[in-house]
Amino acid sequence: MEFSNVSIDIEQLPKAEEVDLQPIDARYWKVILYTRLMIWGICFLAAGTLVYFIDEMHNTRTIVSITAGAILFATGNFVLGYLSFKNKSFAVREHDILYQTGWFITSLHVCPFNRIQHCSLDSGVFERKFGLSKLNIYSAGGDDSDIEIQGLTTTQAAELRDLIIAKIGAE
Repeated sequence: MEFSNVSIDIEQLPKAEEVDLQPIDARYWKVILYTRLMIWGICFLAAGTLVYFIDEMHNTRTIVSITAGAILFATGNFVLGYLSFKNKSFAVREHDILYQTGWFITSLHVCPFNRIQHCSLDSGVFERKFGLSKLNIYSAGGDDSDIEIQGLTTTQAAELRDLIIAKIGAE
């Protein structure tokens, strides 16, 4: 057998960026919204409790400053959450799965099926309420999932999990 190391034309390689990505389910925005409303509700409750019990904070300027700051941060948090939600998408190709996230800095994660060790489905309280699940994809060598596709319908997530298990079982 003769050794060969032929150059590859980079322009001829398939480009992951040219794949038509499928957005996650629109109901996932409600999951994000409910989660953030709960967190910000707790924050507002804690701030209100502090203002109520600490006498030095019983002046209009302090109350207005804390309220305005909290509303500003909460609004920014909701806007950033929405932008993040709108930019989550995924695709399944013959040999790999892709997941895109980020609105300011976009990340495209590509995980070949032959590198996947196992996968699992999760769903939190709000996800279950809307019939959604999260698909966790693990490759060898790590405790955390390499790709975590949120906002899939439960059926979609189960079908993707079954496809991945079939693909990694065949290799």
